[in-house]
Amino acid sequence: MASPGPDRTVSRGGEAAAGPVLLACDLDGTLLDHEGAPVPGVGEAIAGLVGAGAVFVVVTGRPLQAARRATAALGVEPTIYACYHGALIADRTGTVLRQRPLPRRDAEEMVAEALSEGVGVTIWDVDEPREAGPGTGEASGSAAGTGASAPPSAAPPGDRVSRLVLHGEPAVIARLLSEMREEWAGRLQVKPIRPGFIGVFAPGVDKGEALSHVAARLDVPLERTVACGDGAADETLLAAAAVRIAVGRTPHVLERLPGVMVSDWERLPDVLRSSVLSLI
Repeated sequence: MASPGPDRTVSRGGEAAAGPVLLACDLDGTLLDHEGAPVPGVGEAIAGLVGAGAVFVVVTGRPLQAARRATAALGVEPTIYACYHGALIADRTGTVLRQRPLPRRDAEEMVAEALSEGVGVTIWDVDEPREAGPGTGEASGSAAGTGASAPPSAAPPGDRVSRLVLHGEPAVIARLLSEMREEWAGRLQVKPIRPGFIGVFAPGVDKGEALSHVAARLDVPLERTVACGDGAADETLLAAAAVRIAVGRTPHVLERLPGVMVSDWERLPDVLRSSVLSLI
């Protein structure tokens, strides 16, 4: 296991600067296993770190409502949730602190294009889903991890859309992913979710940027941040942090990041403890 990078806040006297440590974690595949259940011991480890003075935040692709259910299962509540890869940032009460919505005209054009291709579109208004086209509410709710159906709606996208989810036959969605990435480059971000599902986000929505925003809001230098994630979507999150933990097994897609540590689920509680306590 590689040692953490040398990035640390240092006082003028050469000693580690005092202050809180921010622990930023992805959920699915990181703190939750592939069935969506909490990784054994990880909730208790994070709760202990919060008790020791760390600030816990979640940075996830999930909607806020689904992220809050996940952290309730973990048994530890974050100070801030950065959802939809950072498009929506809210505090533990659900109060929205920042949103980066899709530009309205681009969202309308994207929805029209998707419907013309015969695929369904779920529109997420802040944190509420509604179905805009073919497909069932059950499918769109499942795509977002809500476990609830999205109500049908003929209303076009408005000014507060956190993301669009396109869903349909996997072969059609795979073709659209390639075509739309090229067509919408620089205007909207088009990302795979899983076979048959595409997520569409505003330009500039990024987990690493979300961590920087949250750290600044909480007055925590990035040099005092620890981040953990499990996949390519978490690369910018880890790159923005001082201490980087990739969850999984080697070889790992995030191993190319300088100073990254790779931990499997079994060792993750201990790795989180040692990484955060080294900065406290």
